[in-house]
Formats: sequence, C-alpha cells, structure tokens
Amino acid sequence: MKARIVIEGMLLVLLLVPVTVFGAVVESESGTEEQTGTIVVTIEALRNCDGNVRVALWASEDGFLRDPDTAYRKDMSVIEGETVELVFTDLPFGEYAVSAFHDENGDGTNNRNFFGKPTEGYCISNGVRGSMLSGPPGFDDAGFTLETEELILPMEMEY
Repeated sequence: MKARIVIEGMLLVLLLVPVTVFGAVVESESGTEEQTGTIVVTIEALRNCDGNVRVALWASEDGFLRDPDTAYRKDMSVIEGETVELVFTDLPFGEYAVSAFHDENGDGTNNRNFFGKPTEGYCISNGVRGSMLSGPPGFDDAGFTLETEELILPMEMEY
C-alpha cells in the first residue's frame, strides 16, 4: 500500500513537470505584456438631437479622413443631450487621431455641398480643420499619443 502511494506520487510529479516547463517557455516567449489604455471621446456643442454621432479612431495615416473602412475602430452613439461620450478600450499605447461627424439625417454619410464642404457638423482631434485650398488635415496634425490608462479627449462639433 505504501509503495503504491509513493509510485502514484512520483507519477503525479512526472506529469506536472512538462506542464511547468511548458508554462515557463510560453511565458518567456511572450515577453512583457503590451500596455493598453482607454480613450474617452467627449463631443460637445451639438446643435440638435437629430440622428446620431459617428466616430472613427485612426491609428495611422492610411486612409485618414478619406476611407472610413481603414479606421482602426468606429463607433456610433444616439444623441440624448448636448454632449455625446464614446469609449474606446484596450488600445495599445501609441499614436491615434479621431474624427467625428453629426449624421443629422441618419444616412451614414457626412453629406457635402457642391463644393465638397460638409453640410453636417464634424470635428477632428486637436481641433484641426481643413480648408478649400489645403484640403483635409493630415494624421500628423490631428494625432495625439495614448500613453496613460485613460485619456479624456474633448472635442467640439462645428457646423
């Protein structure tokens, strides 16, 4: 009986050794954990509660303000007052930019007039604006760095 307990104990130890070694290998291969944070986008100065607000979070210049499908993340919020808040979580520390528009008619696009000027409100991080001469601002102009657990990004809708 005593010999059986000793043998079972030894088998258990032999079974656990590969798990422990494998776990150490996986841990050492993964290195340090990537730091992540949250961006809280607060949009103010909405002129009415019609439609919704659509926000795009950009992580690079690729397609910035030209192709919404290339945005790193997108979100939408109904409007219930003068301020809308959208939260983007689990973001790797790094460079980002945000663009938003007030989709007053709910058609999913930022409508424009004959000259290409938006007819619905919009805002871009850092308060940058485009112009008829220079076109839309670049990612570098609108960019900011996420390097904390939470970043509050206030933006003001302009019409």
